[in-house]
Amino acid sequence: MCNDDNRTLNLLGAVVTGAHDQLASAVETAAGHSGALAAALAMAAQYEGLTMGTLQRFLGISRPATIRLVNLLESDGLAVRRHLDDDRRSTSVVLTDVGHREAQRVLAARRSVLERLLPDSSKQERAVLDRVLERILTAMITHPDRGYEVCRLCDISTCPPSRCPVETMVVAMEPDAPEGILTSQNER
Repeated sequence: MCNDDNRTLNLLGAVVTGAHDQLASAVETAAGHSGALAAALAMAAQYEGLTMGTLQRFLGISRPATIRLVNLLESDGLAVRRHLDDDRRSTSVVLTDVGHREAQRVLAARRSVLERLLPDSSKQERAVLDRVLERILTAMITHPDRGYEVCRLCDISTCPPSRCPVETMVVAMEPDAPEGILTSQNER
């Protein structure tokens, strides 16, 4: 028996699965590597001086996996490691010019997929969709680290801290977190 609530849930599941598949394929093709490397490029391009620890948090991977990923970025000439001036124990990941170009390709591929998913939608339709998506995102954030993982491929410049539902949830869960924790330092 089909009811509207079950149909809505089924449609949402199909959209999430299909969108994930298309996004994963597009960003992996643009990066020429796995989704984790594509996300690392996107994050490092938007967070000047992104630390290894923060990168690990965004990707939701282990420290050894983060080290292997940064080794790959370095060996491909996409990034270099730098010690932070104020804490020599911390290492940041800084993209090279080639890395920045690759990151822009990743973000452009992501945007292209998302634009195709919303053909000919009106401002009113997008406003309704924005409200629904904000509620869904808020429900997804059950732990601060989840916020980092959810935003790992975001185009941070389009979602300022004051309007980001994920940012709002993470700050509520981590009151000591600085404002703009999930937004680019360039946007603060």
